[in-house]
Amino acid sequence: MLFRVLAAVILCCLFSSNSFSDTSSPKGWERIFPQATSIGEKESNPPVWPVYQAFDKIGYVFHSIDYVTIPAFSGEPVDMLVGLDLDGQFTGVELIEHREPIFLHGLGEKPLIDFIRQYEGLGIRDNVKVGSGTSTTGTYIDGITKATVSVVVINQSIVLSALAVARQKLSGFEAPADVKVKSEYYEQLSLEQLQEENYLQNLRLTESEIQTHLYDYRQNACPECEHAVDLKFGYLNIPSIGRALLGDSDFERLQKTLEPDEHAVVLLSNGDYSFIDLDFVPASVPDRVSIDQRGFPIEIRDLNFFDVFDPQTSILNDASDVKVFSIKPQTGFNPASEWNLLLNISAGNPVLYTVENYQFMANYSLPKKFFDEIEIISDGFSEQPLWVGLWESKRFQIIVLLISLAALTVIFARQHQLVKNPKRFHAIRWGFLTFTLIYIGWYAQGQLSIVNIYPILQSFTQGFNLETYLMDPIIFILWLYVFISLFIVGRGLFCGWLCPFGVLQEMVSWFAKKLKIKQYRVKPALHNKLTWMKYAILIGLVLTSFYSVEVAEVWSEVEPFKTSITLHFVRTWPFVVYAIFLLGCGLFIHKFYCRYVCPLGAGLAVLGWFHPVKWLKRRSECGTPCTLCYHKCEIKAIKQSGEIDYKECIQCLECIVYHNNDDLCPPQKVKIRKQAKRKKAEALIPATAVEVI
Repeated sequence: MLFRVLAAVILCCLFSSNSFSDTSSPKGWERIFPQATSIGEKESNPPVWPVYQAFDKIGYVFHSIDYVTIPAFSGEPVDMLVGLDLDGQFTGVELIEHREPIFLHGLGEKPLIDFIRQYEGLGIRDNVKVGSGTSTTGTYIDGITKATVSVVVINQSIVLSALAVARQKLSGFEAPADVKVKSEYYEQLSLEQLQEENYLQNLRLTESEIQTHLYDYRQNACPECEHAVDLKFGYLNIPSIGRALLGDSDFERLQKTLEPDEHAVVLLSNGDYSFIDLDFVPASVPDRVSIDQRGFPIEIRDLNFFDVFDPQTSILNDASDVKVFSIKPQTGFNPASEWNLLLNISAGNPVLYTVENYQFMANYSLPKKFFDEIEIISDGFSEQPLWVGLWESKRFQIIVLLISLAALTVIFARQHQLVKNPKRFHAIRWGFLTFTLIYIGWYAQGQLSIVNIYPILQSFTQGFNLETYLMDPIIFILWLYVFISLFIVGRGLFCGWLCPFGVLQEMVSWFAKKLKIKQYRVKPALHNKLTWMKYAILIGLVLTSFYSVEVAEVWSEVEPFKTSITLHFVRTWPFVVYAIFLLGCGLFIHKFYCRYVCPLGAGLAVLGWFHPVKWLKRRSECGTPCTLCYHKCEIKAIKQSGEIDYKECIQCLECIVYHNNDDLCPPQKVKIRKQAKRKKAEALIPATAVEVI
């Protein structure tokens, strides 16, 4: 004891500056375990680094991305270094790598770092959840309002990766099993019955069978053996099987040796090639033999069960090698499901580096009569996809959004009836625009952006993953609605009704008119040239995204959406000045940004180029001689000829207001006046004729 204390003091003095740390150790582990004196080499199964204080292991550190690769808002997973002590408590989390645009080009990384600091002192059993509320099944931590998707994914990555490590490395965190051995069920079985029912399975291989896979294999230890490999194995926890193979007393001894929910299998060999080699160390993991289930490796370890006691039964006594191996409950092994025994055989000349290896396999399964199905007690970690939880958490927002989109569909379907009463129509339009800005934009964070298109572009080279788009239900629903509408009515339904920043510009223009600020009318020739600028910006961003998404996200700041809508203008001053400048331009030029700069509008215009439905009606007099709509269209989507340029049209429906109201449309007013004069003339003709007679 004194030696251990002195050694601990010496190690703490020598390595207080963490000079003992290996260059291959993960960056930041010292901050996660400040009391640690050293870190071990990285293990492979599972991939973790053990952490020590003097001679005692005190926990593990690991990269979350080694276990969980849930795509965040950027479409890429977030990697963190997580610390876990031996009781399943988080000792700290360090941010390693991420590509979340809201933090890289918006809020900064401080809110994200503050968020992950909340895990210190919490544990896996706390079932950490993001948000506010009270729950008997979980602990809530504060989220980040403008980055809901990002922090929910980060929380899942931390918790699920920690759970995966705990289930393999810590006691008490094993995956819940759905079956239990019937300990009271027993039927006496003979050796012949064990083999007939395959409760004792065989893996037998002749020399020629081995040589079909390993040409250099040569039998050299047992010339009289019929089989080069004669291996038998069975599951011992079943009383009927365990008692038949071990005998009653050894079976009872095994039950006392095993920990709760621990499993045992027996292997016995009689052939030339044994399942243990000459270098095998008792109570260790064997090199030549292993188990897998559903494609996952299951670690087995020698119990050294017959180190003192000799086997009782003849079948074990007659075997050349006998071992009982244990399987820990943390492995998730299910004895009621089929599993495989893998035997690794090597052949060749190691001196000449010509050694070959091949794994021979035999499967093993047991009938359901030996097991009871049990109810799985939830450990609080849902197996459902992450996006399902996100949709459930935003149920109210989704319902309101769907109702509003249904209302917008009705407005467009009945636009010709609605515009007959201009005051009512303008009230409906401004009411919906206000809803778009305040609810869809500022509250529900439903501002679509060119950034949302980058994952779609990346899917052409990296594969399509629907979950990436389902992570934000508001954005997903809006994109789905807009995408469908593009091929029906064009870009205008989004740009004129569902874009929060577009609404902000329209409100600025309205205030400018109320303040009687003189509006600058861009000449048609210059206007036509400037409209191509947004297409050039779009092409540049798309090409950049294929080169580097990170660079494209930086250049996407040409959109002021993040500053004005997502972050409510709470951002560093250059971004705020830029957004205000664009809105300021709108004081003098109606919707300046939409008309000349917006790459998203350009992209939607391209996608909706050939939409079949053109609901904006025209008359033969439109353009010649009447040019009222040409002058009234503030976004200049109506040409002087009267033709509508649907690439630029935002479908505000103002032209329909004039078209469908006889007291506003000049051709109709002229037509009505002519009709009135004609009727008046026709009414006067009979009376004149009577006077003449």
